[in-house]
Amino acid sequence: MEIIVLESEAYQSLQREMLQMVRTTIREAKEEALANMDPANDWLSAVEAKNLLGIKSKTKLQELRDLDEIKFSKAGKVIRYSKRSILEYLERNIVR
Repeated sequence: MEIIVLESEAYQSLQREMLQMVRTTIREAKEEALANMDPANDWLSAVEAKNLLGIKSKTKLQELRDLDEIKFSKAGKVIRYSKRSILEYLERNIVR
């Protein structure tokens, strides 16, 4: 068995570099997916929007609409939510 020993500073630097690589990869994949997204598939139902946001409350969804945090479209009584705007909202609210 081979054992590799790193100084604490070198280990922390390696962790930071790996985390940055993961973030970059995720960001690039998200941008590519959004660029290739069919506009017809961009609109979600309230249930799908809540699932994507990880919330259970209709009230929170209403609040996000009222604050213009996410885009929505209303035709009669049917409300659809922009998947792209929800993903952008989630990206803006990343806790680092």
